[in-house]
Amino acid sequence: MFGLEGILASAVIPAGVDLIKSIFGGLGRKWAGLSVDDEIKLEQSIISRLEAIAKLDNPHGTPSQWVVDLRASFRYIVAGFLVVTGAGTIAAGLFMKNQETIMLGFNLAGMPWSFIFGERMWNGFKGMQAK
Repeated sequence: MFGLEGILASAVIPAGVDLIKSIFGGLGRKWAGLSVDDEIKLEQSIISRLEAIAKLDNPHGTPSQWVVDLRASFRYIVAGFLVVTGAGTIAAGLFMKNQETIMLGFNLAGMPWSFIFGERMWNGFKGMQAK
């Protein structure tokens, strides 16, 4: 049961934080009385900040295709590494008959699954398209 708690926590905590942010953001706008102009200015500042971050992340030129491919797949490479490491840890725990090692392996293997599928599931609940 200990391993399941870690997997569930890694999927539920981001959803809970997003829910709390949405609730308090809506209540704050209702009680603070933001006008339409203020909300437009707030959204423009968010867009300007994202544009500045995009400019900082720009490699200024065309990088090699393998660099582009590596950057695009890095999260999934790390997720695969965690799943394989978790499976190896589970096998070692079974061999040693050590329950804590088995639970550690389940937690390692479960984290990327909740990251990959949990994010898509949460975006589906919110009505956002997964990219």
